[in-house]
Amino acid sequence: MSKLYKNRSIIMVAVAAIIIIVIIAVTSLDRTQVSGPENLVGVIIKPITGAVTSVVNTIRNSITGLAEIGSLKETNQMLNQQIITLRAQIREMEALIQENERLREMLDFKDTHSEFDLIGCSVIGKSPDNTSSVFTINKGSENGIIRNMPVVTSKGLVGQIIEAGSGWAKVMPLNDQRSSVSILVNRTRDTGILKGGISFEITGFVSPEAAIVEGDDIVTSRMGGIYPKGLYVGKITGISTGDRQLLKSIKVEPAVDFDKLEEVFVLKHVEELPSRGETMN
Repeated sequence: MSKLYKNRSIIMVAVAAIIIIVIIAVTSLDRTQVSGPENLVGVIIKPITGAVTSVVNTIRNSITGLAEIGSLKETNQMLNQQIITLRAQIREMEALIQENERLREMLDFKDTHSEFDLIGCSVIGKSPDNTSSVFTINKGSENGIIRNMPVVTSKGLVGQIIEAGSGWAKVMPLNDQRSSVSILVNRTRDTGILKGGISFEITGFVSPEAAIVEGDDIVTSRMGGIYPKGLYVGKITGISTGDRQLLKSIKVEPAVDFDKLEEVFVLKHVEELPSRGETMN
């Protein structure tokens, strides 16, 4: 409130000063000298005139400054929007580069593996069930895809087809708790079984006499009739032996990252592969 009174006082003084100046100017017309009272008034209002001029200049400068601040804010908003747009474009470019790299690897894999009759597919959906890692691909029975066909990427074995329809098929990956695959330790030629689990880890068993070590490569053994021999599965990352030493338990790190699958191959027909996972690398 005091601010309002202060501003009002300044305005009143300024108006009074202007009126006095106008009166002096009018009464001084056609005269070469001013009277004593007029001179006294001039002396009195000189500081007021200076103050008024200062206030006017300050207001003018403030208005100019506010205009510049407004312009800077607009420029800043425009630049921020450009940054957001550029970041989005960078993310799109990175995604395209990654997709191009994946497709190049898939094409290279297909070109260098004539023993495979491959159907390229895209992942279009995943199971909403937290206890299942089944996913859906965009090709099905019209492409010759049927139940139990193996599914791979250029990295290694993914799993198998469990259901197929027109324009779609469902894949059960190795880490699903219902999955089971016969395997071969590539270096020692020991056989065993791998299974998925509730936590989606891949574990299995081999003979207690198997001279396996962590880092050994695991491939499919063809036993069971679903997977051809030699498909690369992954590496042994853990080994333990039970109290009765009936079997050795192993933990396997799969060659495929099941959470990041976007493109896969379905194997319609394959011949037996060489005894090394190198066919998948």
